[in-house]
Amino acid sequence: MNTAPKHRHDAKKAHKADRGVSTTMSTIERIRHRRQVKREARAIERAWKAAPTQAMRDEIAIFAQHRVL
Repeated sequence: MNTAPKHRHDAKKAHKADRGVSTTMSTIERIRHRRQVKREARAIERAWKAAPTQAMRDEIAIFAQHRVL
């Protein structure tokens, strides 16, 4: 069965609708990623403040510098 749009106008509509969903999903993904990055930053900050020695704080700082955003 042929599901292709019969007219060029219909094809443009379908493409715009697909792009809207993609844009919405990328926005949601961006928000989720930003939230996760902030959560990780808070966890690192808590660990750094709770570290009993300077050596442990140094290790946490090195770890924080190497994480991929």
